Amino acid sequence: MNFTHLTEYLDSLYEKEGVPSSDLIVYHKGKEVYRHTAGFQDVATGEPLRPDALYNVYSATKLITVMAGMQLFERGKFLMSDPVGDYIPAFAHMKVEHTNSHGAIELTDARPMRIRDLFNMTSGLDYTFRTPETKACFEAAGGAPTTAQVIDALAKRPLRFQPGDRWMYGTSHDVLLRLVEVVSGEIFSEYAKKNIFEPIGMENTYFHADEAIYARMASQYRFDKELNRAVDVGKENPTFGPLFESGGAGAISCTEDYGRFAETLTHLGVAPTGERVLAERTVELMRSDCLTDVNRATFDWPRFRGYGYGFGVRVLKDPAASGNLTPAGEFGWGGMAGAYVHCEPGTQTSIVYMQHMLKNKEDIIHPRLRNLVYAGL
Repeated sequence: MNFTHLTEYLDSLYEKEGVPSSDLIVYHKGKEVYRHTAGFQDVATGEPLRPDALYNVYSATKLITVMAGMQLFERGKFLMSDPVGDYIPAFAHMKVEHTNSHGAIELTDARPMRIRDLFNMTSGLDYTFRTPETKACFEAAGGAPTTAQVIDALAKRPLRFQPGDRWMYGTSHDVLLRLVEVVSGEIFSEYAKKNIFEPIGMENTYFHADEAIYARMASQYRFDKELNRAVDVGKENPTFGPLFESGGAGAISCTEDYGRFAETLTHLGVAPTGERVLAERTVELMRSDCLTDVNRATFDWPRFRGYGYGFGVRVLKDPAASGNLTPAGEFGWGGMAGAYVHCEPGTQTSIVYMQHMLKNKEDIIHPRLRNLVYAGL
């Protein structure tokens, strides 16, 4: 193995792309074969990035939520075809918003939203999270609504399309987190700690921050195009207060913890600790392309050329179409500040990359990291 070019690339990211902090870990056939940190814990002080730094992983949280949902699915707690409204009554009688031939907005009755629509991002929910309904919920709860209250407020807004008709990135996995709470009878963070974090050995993953956690975080930035540099924006992850847990973007973690998580999926449900947290067939279902001829057209992000979408994860179907060195079957997701999670059972390769910069340049960085890792292997 030769990762010289990979190290050179990581070391160049601050100068070339303005990324203040970069941390990459690679596992191959069950062993850590590469780890490198570059950049700063805090640009202002010049402190080098710490290997144990914490990050807001944003949408990489979705993988945790999906794993929790899949655990309960394989335990017989629900079927993918069950209506969401059977578990969360606020979703029992949804409306769909559309524009009629005269240009006026109309509402029609929605088909039942199925649980699989939450996993598959075909629910009709968009990513308009700060709505008049959720704002009213926030104010009524004195700034501290529960997860249940926020999700019920989301259900008051019409869907963008009939469930199943399209793929749309949205709040589906936030609703899925609430489903986990209803089915398990536990607050999500407590369920995840007992059923995911502890069995996998993730000792530094959280859903709520305190001063001690903020002290361990790498500084968080946003790339400003006009200034052509990253601007410090504080370490907070904007939420609906201290009681709300976001299944789509709420986790705080570190590179090593997410490396162990990725290894668990790469090894089809068996954690580095030796504990099985998902059945092999469950992980295979998770990474099965679920898109139909009807809704595939809206899974059209340029960086996902050659990919399908499974139960909460991208799934590489055609390496030639993607133009990357990644083998078919690779799956995972990423996050708004630049986190990237990559699981590949065929060659038993796991990649986790962390950075802490909004406007993250993932279209530039993530494909290069993938190629450099596989070339180095």
